[in-house]
Amino acid sequence: MIPKLITSPETLITSHEATCSGFLSQAKAKNLKAAPYVKEALKLWELLLKAEKASATIDIIPLNTLATATGLSDKARRYFKDTELRRMVRASLASIMKMADHHFREEILYRYLLTKGDTLGGEMRNVTGALAQAKFTKVLVQNLRRKGWKPVCKIVEKKIVQISWKNRVLLFDRTPALVNKNVDVILMEKPAKACTDRELLSGSCPYIAFGELKGGIDPAGADEHWKTARSALHRIREAFKESCPKLFFAGSAIQAAMAKEIFQQLNSGELSHAANLTVEAQVQDLCAWLASL
Repeated sequence: MIPKLITSPETLITSHEATCSGFLSQAKAKNLKAAPYVKEALKLWELLLKAEKASATIDIIPLNTLATATGLSDKARRYFKDTELRRMVRASLASIMKMADHHFREEILYRYLLTKGDTLGGEMRNVTGALAQAKFTKVLVQNLRRKGWKPVCKIVEKKIVQISWKNRVLLFDRTPALVNKNVDVILMEKPAKACTDRELLSGSCPYIAFGELKGGIDPAGADEHWKTARSALHRIREAFKESCPKLFFAGSAIQAAMAKEIFQQLNSGELSHAANLTVEAQVQDLCAWLASL
């Protein structure tokens, strides 16, 4: 059956108001995330003012900071020894001196900010996903409590990774052995005794539902998010063949073309449920459905 609140593809499309509100929320989160980077950049500028030439900065500024200005992210630097980093930094400083001459300070600062900007972008993608999961989790827990159950949340590094209640357990961002790829949401029968996630995902406990959550609000990335989710859901169907568990999709940025495709999959039974994460009633309905399985 098609969810009662999804009466047409149009009911799935993200409204202009929801898009604007989503961008505003992301901008606020980005400003908070950016604050430490701005502070670090100001410290770098203070140190750069002490250097008379580019080559002198290597004795004044921390090596890792200068390595960032060469384009190496924090993650990339882990693959290099200090001697290798120093050699790369010296070569980069020589190049900057040739190009920028007495404007070397600005050149180093701008390059540093460009690399940190990429890092901030990566963090924001994680934040966007975390916000979508947090919203979904909050509504699900509310539904479970209304039913009189007492959900238990397992938290790792300030993030909920598992919710268990009655005879059910729901996992976030895990890899079932049979699928061998990460799945955003997995609902399973709760095992009779405690076990590790690896044991839980081995296939010994029956799977009930799989879902994909996509929290990005940018309409320009909507099709890409749906393409990723659609591929993940198709892999699950292929892995389980005729005995496939129920599948669902929830996204924040849903445009006309993908809304039509999602609605078609609901009609055909390929999807059991769907929701636009910016529509509170649809999220409530999705979570109520999950709580009833």
